Amino acid sequence: MLLLRALCTATTITLLIVVPLEGATIVVASGSNLQDALNAAQPGDVLMLAAGATFTGNFTLPVKSGTNAITVRSAAADTNLPATGVRMTPAFAARLPKIQSSNNLPALRTLSGAHHWKLQFLEFPNTMLGYGEILRLGEGGSLQTAPEQVPYDIEVDRVYIHGSPLYGQKRGIALNGRRVTIRNSYIADIKGVGFDAQAIGGWNGPGPFTIENNYLEGSGENFLLGGSDPSIPGLVTETVVFRYNYVTKPMSWRGAIIPAPQSVRAASVTGGGSLPAGLYTYRVVARRQVGGGTWGRSAASAEVSASAGDSGAVALSWEAVGDATEYRVYGRNQYWTVTGTSLTDTGGTATAGAAPTTAGTVWQVKNLLELKNARGVTIEFNVFENNWAAAQMGYAILFTPRNQDGGCNWCVVEDVLFRYNLVRNVAGAVSVLGFDSPNTSAQTNHVTIRDNLFHAVTKTLGGSGWFLLIGDQPRDISVEHNTIDFDGTTAVYAYGATATAPRPITGFRFLNNALRHNQYGINGASSSYGNTALAAYFPGAVVQGNWLQGGAASRYPTGNFFSGVFADAFIDLPKADYRVSVSSILIGRATDGTNIGANMATLLDGIRVASASVPQTGPGPGTARPAPPAGLRVLQ
Repeated sequence: MLLLRALCTATTITLLIVVPLEGATIVVASGSNLQDALNAAQPGDVLMLAAGATFTGNFTLPVKSGTNAITVRSAAADTNLPATGVRMTPAFAARLPKIQSSNNLPALRTLSGAHHWKLQFLEFPNTMLGYGEILRLGEGGSLQTAPEQVPYDIEVDRVYIHGSPLYGQKRGIALNGRRVTIRNSYIADIKGVGFDAQAIGGWNGPGPFTIENNYLEGSGENFLLGGSDPSIPGLVTETVVFRYNYVTKPMSWRGAIIPAPQSVRAASVTGGGSLPAGLYTYRVVARRQVGGGTWGRSAASAEVSASAGDSGAVALSWEAVGDATEYRVYGRNQYWTVTGTSLTDTGGTATAGAAPTTAGTVWQVKNLLELKNARGVTIEFNVFENNWAAAQMGYAILFTPRNQDGGCNWCVVEDVLFRYNLVRNVAGAVSVLGFDSPNTSAQTNHVTIRDNLFHAVTKTLGGSGWFLLIGDQPRDISVEHNTIDFDGTTAVYAYGATATAPRPITGFRFLNNALRHNQYGINGASSSYGNTALAAYFPGAVVQGNWLQGGAASRYPTGNFFSGVFADAFIDLPKADYRVSVSSILIGRATDGTNIGANMATLLDGIRVASASVPQTGPGPGTARPAPPAGLRVLQ
């Protein structure tokens, strides 16, 4: 049987075509009322939004009966859009309908208990000045305090979400639902000043979540679970799969957001002022809003000076700074605020203040992935790149339980598998915390870090350049079969409690890893490296089958290796090719009879998928990106 259904409003008519009863195809033309279409849609319907049209408002996904998903997507032909399993990129933007917020509220959010919605081939630009989140799946506060209020069975597939290049965005997707999938999507320019910004962040959703084959940019944490106490009592996000994602921060974010004014000139003016005779110096600072109501500034310009005679003045001018909306001109221990590119100091009184001596405003950078309240998480086949010391120490991957506001003493990080990932160009690699303080959390436990490549872990990015920072008593942490190239003094550093009574990290396994030893290898606070640190912080630890190149065998348990040249173990270190060379010391020496270090064949197969559609840069460690694959794996 066929059904013809029509939707009419006072201002628009949306055309519906004849379809089977299980679902209608509804064309939502440019200028139509999108909310009316969402409200009228029935399970199984497909809302086809006009390609290139902009729908402005704060739209909601309402509750519907039934279990057939309602799809909201572009009306562009599928042949002109990314195929199944292929990641969206900004190159397709002209073929996507835009769902745009006109204020600081989300462009689209779920209502309490909404379910079975699918979003495809859509673009979501920034909110006003980058406030809040663009897409809100579930609520993070008092509107969601019970499991039955949680939205569920939501899929986000091949969408383009982005903040403003100028203002950034606090959050791309707020992820507080149940059975949510985000795949094949592109989330960029999520960045902020004075607050953490996340491409995807959730803290009040039970899961499960699948985050697969996405490109993710975020200045604070690209992907975050936890951090704010959940409003649902006892909630821990569970059963999360995070795979084939490209997780990055553009290196341009490390510099000042606003360039300093250039070509500043000062010249004396005779007459027309009241400046006493003398030499006067000036500097100019450019300013504009940088999002979320925050103003940013440049560093001060180079100092310029000019003389003034009695009753004289000094005329100043400079080149305009792109996107700057005002300038502060500093001189005589005061400043003037102007919107143009010139000022004449005639000797009058302005606002007291000296020119800033520090660098200009930067985006707030912390890490690439952080778990603060999560259980049963698999993180595999991802590329994590570019993280530096700024608002935190620069560690890329954090497993750190947080009872953030004192109301979540059950918050925990447990049963985590981190495998077959590439982590590169970071100031520190991994940080593992046992218990939060001063608000006590549950204990981090059962975290496995296996078959990963960590390279260009470097102190040149402002951090320690260490591989693993671990402390305050996590338990059952396994670090196995990783290849690690770092330039800091220490590979593993433990901390917690006092020098005479350190907090023990029980169940620690460090097996079959290939890494430099550098100065201190495995070390601990107020301890000596090697066996002494192991005895103090890691009672009963299993440390076997590792190549701690350059270390002293006498300092470590038997069954580890120390000789050889690090570069000789791999095919081409300058080109970041960490596959084992034919004469490598690593061949067959692991405790399980395989090679020491990561399984590079499996790892590289996975990260080729993650790297597809990402622009290539290079050459050199930490910048060279894997070439895209000849064919893409279909992710369904």
